[in-house]
Amino acid sequence: MKKKDIIIIALALLAALALYLVSQISLGAEASVVVVTVDSREVLRKPLALENRYEIAQDDGSLNVIRVEDGAVFMEEANCRDGLCIRQGKMKNGAKTIVCLPHKVVVQLEGDAPASDNSDLDVIIQ
Repeated sequence: MKKKDIIIIALALLAALALYLVSQISLGAEASVVVVTVDSREVLRKPLALENRYEIAQDDGSLNVIRVEDGAVFMEEANCRDGLCIRQGKMKNGAKTIVCLPHKVVVQLEGDAPASDNSDLDVIIQ
């Protein structure tokens, strides 16, 4: 390998690291609310400080279990084939999103938001 190749590779790695750090800092704002949507419809909005377990059951038999504990949210169970949503791990800030594509479930964290009419949404999808 030539010296120029090594410099180009090093610059590309530094640029990737810089982009990653910027995304973690800028998008990683303090989160206080867990928002769950199913097929683009909001079905759950709860404070991140409220430790609990939420079952998102759908008419077609789809089931996702979301757990909130220690200031983080994660997908505890899902009956989808691949289970990728479970392996996405815990999230504590808005820089990450948990997605279960087969069930069309998206779990996001948001900052403080004004109280809305749907703060006590039922998690059973009809």
